[in-house]
Amino acid sequence: MKNRQLAFTLLSAMALFTVIGASLWNSRSPNLADSAGQSARTRVRKEKLVRSLFVAGELAPAHAVRISVPRFRERGQVPIQAMAPEGSIVKAGDALLQIDNAQLIASLNSEEINLDKAENDLVRKQSELDVQLKDLEMELSTRKLDLEKAQLKAEIEKDLISLRDWQDNQFNFQRARKEFDRVTQKMELIRKAAAEELALFRIKRDQSQSRIKAIQNDLAALQIRAPVAGTVVYENAPATWNRNENDPPRKFQVGDQVSPGQIVMSVVDLGEMEARAFVSEVDGGLLRTGQRARVVVDSHAGAEFSGAVDYVPEVAERLRRLSNVRVFIARLKLDDADPQLMKPGMSVRAEIILDEREGLALPRKAVFEESGKFYAHHATRGKTEVKVTSRNAVSCLIEGLQENDEVITPH
Repeated sequence: MKNRQLAFTLLSAMALFTVIGASLWNSRSPNLADSAGQSARTRVRKEKLVRSLFVAGELAPAHAVRISVPRFRERGQVPIQAMAPEGSIVKAGDALLQIDNAQLIASLNSEEINLDKAENDLVRKQSELDVQLKDLEMELSTRKLDLEKAQLKAEIEKDLISLRDWQDNQFNFQRARKEFDRVTQKMELIRKAAAEELALFRIKRDQSQSRIKAIQNDLAALQIRAPVAGTVVYENAPATWNRNENDPPRKFQVGDQVSPGQIVMSVVDLGEMEARAFVSEVDGGLLRTGQRARVVVDSHAGAEFSGAVDYVPEVAERLRRLSNVRVFIARLKLDDADPQLMKPGMSVRAEIILDEREGLALPRKAVFEESGKFYAHHATRGKTEVKVTSRNAVSCLIEGLQENDEVITPH
C-alpha cells in the first residue's frame, strides 16, 4: 500500500515538473520555436542607418514682395475695390490692388470747393482794397493840394496883410496839415489791415492746395502697382474672420474691409520655392539647420524635390487660433523648383534626414527590451545583451554582437 502511494506521489511530481518545464520553455523570449515555424533567422549586417522625421507642410515662395494697404488721411477700415487675379503674372508697374477711394474723392471735392472760395475771397478782398486805396489816394491828392495852397498863404509876411487874414492863413494851414496827416495815416492803417487780411486768405488758399495735393497723393497710393515682376499670390485673411475656429483659412477677396498697413497679397518669384514644414513641438528639438530633406507635392506624388533645413524657429506656434496643438514651422530650402507644377500653398510631405550612421544592424523586431535593457537571441549563445546606439522604424544599430552573427527573429 505504501509502495503504491509512493509511486503515485512520484508520478504526480514528475507531471508537475513537466508542466513547469514546458511553461518555462514557452515563457522564454519568442525566439527559439524555430522548429514550430514561429521564428526566422537573420544575420548581423553592416549597413547605413538613416533616421528620418516625416512631417506635413506647404509650399511657399522663397522671395516675395508683400503688398499692404497704404496709409492715408482717412482713418478706419476701407473696402477692397479690385484685385489682380491670383496666379496672374504681372510686370513691374502693372495694377495690383485698388482700394475704395469714395471717401477720398468726396474729401477732394470738398477741398476743391474750399479752394475756389479761398481764391474768390482773396480776389474780392484785393479788389475792395484797390478801390478803397484808390479813393484814398484821390482824397490824399486833394488834401495835399489844399495843404500846399494853405502853406503858400501861411508864408505871406505878417506885415503885408491884415492881422486877421494872417491868423486865418495860419489856422487854415494847420487844419490842412491835419487833414493831410489824417488821410495818410488812414491809408497806412488800411494797407496794414488789408495786408493781414489778405495774408489770411492766402493761408487758407495754400492750406486747401496742400490738402488737395495730399488727397491726390493718397488717391494715387490707393491704386497699388507691382514694384517687381512676378506672380500674384493672395494672403490669408485674419483667422478671427472665420465663423468657426476649425474653418480653413480664407484668402482676401474683393469687398473685404482692410486697415492701413494690412498685408493683402504678395508678388512672388515661382522660380525659387521653399517648403514650410509643420513639426510637432515634441520633435522640434530634433531639427538642425543643414539637415537634408526630401519633399513630395501631394498633388504630384511622382515628383520629388531635394532640399535642406534652412531655418528652425525658437518658438512654437498654435496650429489653429483656438487650438492647444503647437508646431514649429521650419523652413526647407529646395534645391530647385518647377514653376509649372509648384504653386504657393500646395500641401507637401517632407522627410527630414535627422542623421545617418554606419554600424552593425538588426531588424527592430530582432531586439527586445526587458527591465530597461536590450537583448537579442543569438542562434548559439541564446539570449544576449546588446546596446542600441540608434534606430529608425525598421532597423537599429547595435553593439555586443559580431558581423554575420546569426540571430533568431520572431515572425
